[in-house]
Amino acid sequence: LVARLIAAASTSFSRDPPLPPGRVMKMAAGDGLTAGDLGGARRVALVEGSADGACDETNSSSSSSGGSTKVSRRQMVVNVIAGGLGTGMFSLPWSMAGASVLPGVAMAVGVVALNAWTIMILVEAAETKQVFDLGGLLGLLPGRLLPGRLGQRLPSLGAVMQAFTNLMVWVVLMGSLVSYLIVMHDSAQPFVRHTFLANGRAPLVTVAAAVVLPLCFLDQRYLSGTSAVAFLVNVYLIGILFGLFVQKASGDELPADVCYLGIGKGSVAMLAALAQCVIIQMCVLPMYEELEDRTPKRFNQALWTAFGVLALTFSGFASLGYLTFGAEAISRTQGNVLLNLPENAFANAAQIGTIAVVAAIYPIMVIPMVAPIKNMRPTDPAVNRWRKLLVAGAVVVIVGISYVGALLIPDLRVVNVIDGALCVGAFTALAPGLVGLFLLERPSRRWRFLMCILLIFGLANAALGIVFNENYKDELAANCAVAGRQARAV
Repeated sequence: LVARLIAAASTSFSRDPPLPPGRVMKMAAGDGLTAGDLGGARRVALVEGSADGACDETNSSSSSSGGSTKVSRRQMVVNVIAGGLGTGMFSLPWSMAGASVLPGVAMAVGVVALNAWTIMILVEAAETKQVFDLGGLLGLLPGRLLPGRLGQRLPSLGAVMQAFTNLMVWVVLMGSLVSYLIVMHDSAQPFVRHTFLANGRAPLVTVAAAVVLPLCFLDQRYLSGTSAVAFLVNVYLIGILFGLFVQKASGDELPADVCYLGIGKGSVAMLAALAQCVIIQMCVLPMYEELEDRTPKRFNQALWTAFGVLALTFSGFASLGYLTFGAEAISRTQGNVLLNLPENAFANAAQIGTIAVVAAIYPIMVIPMVAPIKNMRPTDPAVNRWRKLLVAGAVVVIVGISYVGALLIPDLRVVNVIDGALCVGAFTALAPGLVGLFLLERPSRRWRFLMCILLIFGLANAALGIVFNENYKDELAANCAVAGRQARAV
């Protein structure tokens, strides 16, 4: 039964008629609709072919004549940077409170470099096979899931991986939607303290869900420019943190409960939180397909430039937030640094901007989740008769699930860490590892050994991230080699 369900899941969206190889959601060439939650838009893509319709609705990758708009290398750099700026970044100061400053910065650089390497594995395989979506690429994996007669009864390895990746994309996107409602709730709190909306989580989360639900039915062209605004809001937040840090440093008011060098279990949460920000593997192949004069070398140059900027951004944002507010204060705010901002005009502007941007990005993330229903069996009159109702029902169910998730999970840190851990296992380790083993013609033992290490490391970190989803600041304080007071004394 399980085998038949997997086989059905891997083929159900590609029936009637068959879809072309480049059938995933083409990411925006000019408007920044990337998958960073948004990270991410931390990651707006379906790896099955049925998301093409969603792209057409956002008018993001097709010109008015129906042709595909190519992206320059400079535009690609901007798109990848925008893909890494989202709600996942708000938990980085909290996660650094369990990892300490220097190891946290090193982990930011390491996670960015690891993901750049695994992305290029996928890109090289996509160029070799001329298949530019992750699901289609994984569908080419040879062999059976298990050896022997049992393996012959089960679907192929490629079919299983394609279905599994589709499922994981949906799960990760749902985690992002939950985080958006949490952020909207948290950012609105300073403005509703003395009203009925401050009576528990339910009123404010209900308002947030009521705001995003009708937006999901708007023509998405009205929302397609929100990534540029999101980028500006993130830059503005970094500026506020820098100003607060300078103000406290000049007045010798920086908190003492910070650690510059230490070791603890909180490093696991830091890795997962960083992964939530930077993993774009699920949408990178359609982005690569749209690159002007496309070659893996050109894309590699753009990728490393963008990821270099993101490494600096993540390191700076996490360090500034942690050093400005301290471990105790940053840990009392559910892993959302926005709740640590003072109540003044500048901070209030940041909160309002965050609410507006997140509310506008929410419907964009819903697009690929309902795209299979929009595109299934387009020539079937019975399905066409009920299609709009089915899509509307799916949107209501998705918003309802994220609403319940935001009610039950008040902590942004939990969502970001677990979502990031799942991303590490599925998109940093499993997909690139199997593609590197079976689809790249590199028979050397050293390469195969590296792919095995990648699989083991990534899957182990995914499991650890799910289990150890706190920052364990007290353990770090007990094992801190260079604390805040010591560093200032030096």
